[in-house]
Amino acid sequence: MSLHSTSLYFLAGVSALALTTAAQAATPAAPAPALVGVDADAAIAVEQVVVTAERRATDLQKTAIAITAFSPQVLADRKIDNIRDLSGQIPNFSISRVTISHTTQTYALRGVGESDPIQEPVLAVYVDDVYIPRQIGSMIEFNDLERIEVLRGPQGTLYGRNSSAGALRVITRDPGDAFRAKADVGLGNYGAVDVRALIEGPLVAGKLAGSLSYIHHERDGVTFDPTLNHDVNRIKLDAYRAKLRWTPTDRLDVQLTVNATRDRSDTRSYVPVVQPTLFRNDRSYSEVEPKQDLDQISGALRVQYEINDHLKLKSISSYGGFNLNPVAYDNDGQAALIQKNLIHYNDQYATQELQLNGDYGKLTFTSGLFYLHERFFVQRDGYSRRNALPTDPVVTPGNYNFARAHNITNTDAYAIFGEATYALSDRLSLTGGLRWTNEEKQFTFDNQVLNLAGQVTGQSIAGQANKIFSAVTPKLSAQFQWTPDVLQYVTYSKGFKSGGFDNRATRLDLASRPFAPENVNTYETGLKTQLFEHRARVNLAVFYNDYKDLQVSYSDPAYPGNSVRGNAGKAHTYGVELESDVRVTERLGVQASAGYLFGVYDTYKNAGGLGVNADGHRLLNSPRWSLSGGLTYDVPPKALGSIPGSIRVGLNAQYQTKTYFSALQRPQDEAPAQTFLNGTVTWQSPDPRWSLQLSGRNLLDTDEPVSVTYTPSTGVFYKNYPDPQTFLVTLKYAL
Repeated sequence: MSLHSTSLYFLAGVSALALTTAAQAATPAAPAPALVGVDADAAIAVEQVVVTAERRATDLQKTAIAITAFSPQVLADRKIDNIRDLSGQIPNFSISRVTISHTTQTYALRGVGESDPIQEPVLAVYVDDVYIPRQIGSMIEFNDLERIEVLRGPQGTLYGRNSSAGALRVITRDPGDAFRAKADVGLGNYGAVDVRALIEGPLVAGKLAGSLSYIHHERDGVTFDPTLNHDVNRIKLDAYRAKLRWTPTDRLDVQLTVNATRDRSDTRSYVPVVQPTLFRNDRSYSEVEPKQDLDQISGALRVQYEINDHLKLKSISSYGGFNLNPVAYDNDGQAALIQKNLIHYNDQYATQELQLNGDYGKLTFTSGLFYLHERFFVQRDGYSRRNALPTDPVVTPGNYNFARAHNITNTDAYAIFGEATYALSDRLSLTGGLRWTNEEKQFTFDNQVLNLAGQVTGQSIAGQANKIFSAVTPKLSAQFQWTPDVLQYVTYSKGFKSGGFDNRATRLDLASRPFAPENVNTYETGLKTQLFEHRARVNLAVFYNDYKDLQVSYSDPAYPGNSVRGNAGKAHTYGVELESDVRVTERLGVQASAGYLFGVYDTYKNAGGLGVNADGHRLLNSPRWSLSGGLTYDVPPKALGSIPGSIRVGLNAQYQTKTYFSALQRPQDEAPAQTFLNGTVTWQSPDPRWSLQLSGRNLLDTDEPVSVTYTPSTGVFYKNYPDPQTFLVTLKYAL
């Protein structure tokens, strides 16, 4: 049975079950753990958010980390259905609105990111505490979330894999003893179809529970390709999740989770600046069929055991990966053969994490062991024009590079980490943490020369290289509770990103030469406040990052004509982040955030060729200002007239200043300032099981480019534009 057929059977089963139980009295759902009333007597207080960023449940306002958390209600009010929908809503966090494929996502946090999705990320992504090792396949679609947490700054003393910029945690709901079922069906313009369904309940009362989740997301293309004579940038994805939870005693909790994704969306078709007719930002002229076949599956076993009232042991074991074959994309957007790639990616990983967490009143601690094995396979057939001259009618090898990169990177990473907090008084606490990391990289390469038909005509380079990278990274923090509602913290921490080998190297000496790890020293202070009898929450963070051995690409005089992956860069960033949530009235809530970021390369030699430096230039994908504001408003019953039920209106706007997509900072590398506005109108029927939501994205129809690539040496100059104004009407049913 095909994966798609299975999804249809599952959806039919959920629908049948929902119809069978529709006549039964609905059991009120238990409140999500992330949302607990702060003050039962204050009807219009902002809601408390409980997070697990420190590996135990803590109040967001008592957690001495710069952290943004989204509860299920906020996600619903803003119609956030996947990671990409978070774009612009977190200060100083850039989530690319457009990437090479639907399920590939790139990130930049506080000015530092990794725009090449095959490189190891500086931001660690965790789904239910399982580390996702590649940016390929890291764009997660959401269904039945408990919470999203974004931790800013190095996160090495609390988490399995070292992350120099921060961590993004996606936390889905665990199955419980109460029966639940829900189904959302959405239809929109551009042929959009969005289906999300879930069923959860006990299998053995009080002992065994399970859940099944399904997502189908489909949309026609928003760009037309006259060369191929059809729309491109289409989306078609199916995602599945199954959980089985066993709780034989009050102290033991065992859960098995299986996730699977089938993505048949297009690879990105770029919009070339040079077009045969009048320029249009909804036209691509690529001659390459944007085919992508991604199959991704993972399994995780989580075991939690409460040794006693003070100590808890937790084990997280996982195995997973993806097969992306084929993936074809045209890296210029023009009809001529300038630069195209036909690729096969395969990734397999296994992780094991053991945690021992303690709470002895004044002393709390988290300690852990972590192991990762990853095998990342690449076969990339690249066809690249050598110069910027118009393509000859007859493609000749002398004017092109036809090459196959065939390599495997094996990574074995080990870590010991821990963090402890001691309360010196009711107000003052000190935190210390330490991490030891050891990573061994083995790089095997066997590259060949091709002809235009993709046949091997000769050997290019072949060999193997090994390198071990180790680091000890500390963390020190002090936090002081000025009043019950005002917390201040000061933190120093060191982040580490492992070195490695250049996956794109075309010379034997470059493929064999490792680049060094990237290190960052981070200094941060923050205030977390609750004001006006908990009607307002205002959090502030100020930071300074000093980067050494920044991993970049550059030109080396010793290797003329080659781009080198190495450590030519030093950089520093500093900035301010402000987040607020205000309950103005019982019906009106307002949220706002602001991020200011100054980030430059202190040293970046030969960034654009020999003697072309980027010293003093701004870091990539780091807008100086990023602003976000939103509101929710419950329409008074009197204003509804004869309309039954209730209506909630939500608006969310994002603004960012200009940003650059090349360290050379040329006019062609700039994406201008831009504003996005999204909105929802949700009608809740008198029957609490049914609701209807109208959601709109990019309501202003912003059409400024969100990313740019300019390579004058080959004539490549294209832009990426955001999706146009879109609407979705979603019917929701929940038991």
